[in-house]
Amino acid sequence: MPPLVLQERISARKSDFEPLLQMDDLLRELIAAGGPMPTEYALLNRTLRQLGDAVRAKVIARDDVMAYAHDITSRYLDGTMQSRALGKKHGYSGDFEIIEAIYTLQTAQEPHLRRWDLYFHSQAAPNAVRNRKAYFHQLLNSHSAGRPKAPLNVLNVASGPARDVREWVLDNPEREVFFDCVDAEIHAIEHAKKLCAPFAKRVEFYHRNVLRFIPAKGYELVWSAGLFDYLTDRTFVYLLKALMTVTKRGGEVVVGNFSDFNPSRDYMELLGDWVLHHRTRDHLRELALEAGAAADSIEIQWEPEEVNLFLHVRR
Repeated sequence: MPPLVLQERISARKSDFEPLLQMDDLLRELIAAGGPMPTEYALLNRTLRQLGDAVRAKVIARDDVMAYAHDITSRYLDGTMQSRALGKKHGYSGDFEIIEAIYTLQTAQEPHLRRWDLYFHSQAAPNAVRNRKAYFHQLLNSHSAGRPKAPLNVLNVASGPARDVREWVLDNPEREVFFDCVDAEIHAIEHAKKLCAPFAKRVEFYHRNVLRFIPAKGYELVWSAGLFDYLTDRTFVYLLKALMTVTKRGGEVVVGNFSDFNPSRDYMELLGDWVLHHRTRDHLRELALEAGAAADSIEIQWEPEEVNLFLHVRR
């Protein structure tokens, strides 16, 4: 049964809470069986979508669903990726530890929890996060290929675990590419410094709030994969404008943002409390124009899942 705090309201409005009760029945069945099997993912996703529809229609309050998610997760799913997102150890769901776990496909050791982590990693959103690492590597390849002897300077905004930087440098030891990585979370900086310690001459880290970070140089490439979809439109425009000013002529700013097409959205928001500003391609273009980008300098691309969009602004 859902937690006691909800039971009185459910008893009074049982028909309204039917989608939550159906979710509860399914989750308890899957928990008792040791977690979902791949053949059950579609049913679980459909049930989540029905619950999401009820929340969007304001039939069920989101706060009630979150109370339920915290209750059942703490009782049965502690230690899973879902519980780590819900717990917000560093203040938000998509912190550097979660992103590192997604990059490295971490799963719980206990078999009954491991199935839930496999379900988590099968979602479109984690796949899109892994794809954006590959997208960054392709950008670095294209910007550094065929360059004259002058080095390529890259600003990595909200750099998180910096595993994407580490992997590219390992694969390209001879290329003259230097990274300035900025993150507001000190634990992320400490983790990333250790990960990139062998390349300390090529990768520098700055523990700063990026909204107050004023670089002392310009960059050929400015990259930010996992920050802008946490920002309001107003802050998005403010930061994009600031990043454009530190981008050299001939370079580009590239920022990622989850699109409004995200099949994982109900799972993220209702069982992980992972809420982002999902944006369309047209919306991203409008924000870039508002930030002062020329219309012909803007391009929108995406990774294979089409969940993560990438706004390119050429300078």
